[in-house]
Amino acid sequence: MRLLLQVLLMVMTGSVMARPRALVVTATAGYRHESIPTAESILELIGNEQNVEVAFVRTEEEVALQLTRSRLRTVRAVLFVNTTGDLPLGAAEALVAWVRDGGVFVGIHSASDTWHSVPDYMEMIGGEFIGHPAETSATVIVDDATHVATRTLPAAYALYEEFYYLGSVDLTAIRALLSIRKRPEPPAEDGYWPLAWEKSFGRGRVLYTALGHREDVWLSDWFRAHLTGIVRWAVTPPAYGRRRAVRH
Repeated sequence: MRLLLQVLLMVMTGSVMARPRALVVTATAGYRHESIPTAESILELIGNEQNVEVAFVRTEEEVALQLTRSRLRTVRAVLFVNTTGDLPLGAAEALVAWVRDGGVFVGIHSASDTWHSVPDYMEMIGGEFIGHPAETSATVIVDDATHVATRTLPAAYALYEEFYYLGSVDLTAIRALLSIRKRPEPPAEDGYWPLAWEKSFGRGRVLYTALGHREDVWLSDWFRAHLTGIVRWAVTPPAYGRRRAVRH
């Protein structure tokens, strides 16, 4: 009886808090990555570690059902993980409005190859997939070692991956997190190719990482550390001050 009273008191005083809920969308209307089942498993493990309730949205029908204004009110963050193509357009409108009003969106890899026909969605992400060379090795550079998504990563890391070329990236509007500084195909010219960033969108927050094509990338300790920071960022209110843009 005493234990029951203690539990009731904790509930009444708000001491028992529901776990933040994150929707992980892996639905595709185009190319489907073989790494998706592994991605789901890794994100479920990270969710358990971070005390986050992870719910999966795997089909176009579930996208239309779950990404509505009323359903999104119960969600702390939405993660698009290797999504592709034109998913249901009504869901795009609801998602963009939700983020603009203060929601949190995370895009992983081909999230930037989704809803090309929806300009507001592409603006929300901050970059659009335009192509990629053959899978290759490149050195990934941490642009901002103070961000929770990168602070545990080494300053430079050699990664074998499918590296995206991304168009329409406004470097003055993002907090750059990861990049490569050599063109990932011959000729290996010096330059700057953004891979991950954080940005604002209305009152909402957005984080995009272009990595996550290969299954072995998902299974690597390096990428898991990156993802763990991303999930923590997504479900925690921002604790840092003004966003800093990296000068290139």
